[in-house]
Amino acid sequence: MWGRTMRVPEAGGWAVEFNSVTRRYGKRVALDSVSFVAEEGSVLGLLGPNGAGKSTLLGTLCGLQTPDEGFVTWFGQNEHVPLPKALRKRMGVVTQDTALYGELTVRQNLRFAADLYGVSNPRKGVKEVADLLGITHRLDDAVGELSGGNQRRVAIARSLVHDPDLLVFDEPTLGVDIETRHAIWSHVRLLRNRRKTVVVSTNYLDEALALCDRVLLLKNGRLIEQGKPGEILARTGRYVELDCTPEVAQAAFATLDGQTEVEGLSVGESGLTVRLTGSADPNRVVEMALAVHHIEGFRVRAPDLLEVFQSLDDSLPQPQLTDV
Repeated sequence: MWGRTMRVPEAGGWAVEFNSVTRRYGKRVALDSVSFVAEEGSVLGLLGPNGAGKSTLLGTLCGLQTPDEGFVTWFGQNEHVPLPKALRKRMGVVTQDTALYGELTVRQNLRFAADLYGVSNPRKGVKEVADLLGITHRLDDAVGELSGGNQRRVAIARSLVHDPDLLVFDEPTLGVDIETRHAIWSHVRLLRNRRKTVVVSTNYLDEALALCDRVLLLKNGRLIEQGKPGEILARTGRYVELDCTPEVAQAAFATLDGQTEVEGLSVGESGLTVRLTGSADPNRVVEMALAVHHIEGFRVRAPDLLEVFQSLDDSLPQPQLTDV
């Protein structure tokens, strides 16, 4: 199996370092002094809304764009774009657009990539990645005849055929079914277990929680938060949804407004949503509401990605306005 024969990088060090990287397009700042490291043998998640600068960051990370300020190092090397061939061979990339040759078979697509990277035994390499991704039975099928999920598996297999040390996945589970999504998650975990470094761009918070050792939260080109996913969620707090009529929701709003455990309240058609502090006890908040109001039901949940960003925006220092 490929998982047993692949080369394992030596332990320790950083696969990628961004040091105060700024990238501009004319007057628009796409990346604003971004700094982070991706440790070898880890999964780093990149999250952010559209226009946050994720594509620019990934393009710079892959050596396709040059920073206007700051610098990037790959495995301790600070190189100029275009990157040396030896360094490019240590990377594998899966873009949102699979960019496969639809008229060619799966085998031909993988063999082309193996030849492009100078794989010493391309037949063996193709078989191993096909086995890993569960597409061996489709090797002689035209890629254009495959489902979107299987095309995504072929794209990932192509990125692995030359056994790179650094994998860059741009929304790898976009548009795939649940079964394929969890299969891709398993592959990413396998790569980490073999001390490969994986950078994953995703819009799914549950995906970041399931896969990533650390996450970067990017907005308007700025890195607004980074750390372990669980720690960021703990700082964001949990949410309690109270099912009740609009009238009761308004009354419960008045009861809970100002409580130390409560960071935010929102009345909706189905009831009241309460944002709690990271250390708050949801049961106490529910008990306070039940003591004076008729609540039909409630649920406690983690925030979604939009709510995480809203919470972090609220906690960031706001610019001070002065009279001119």
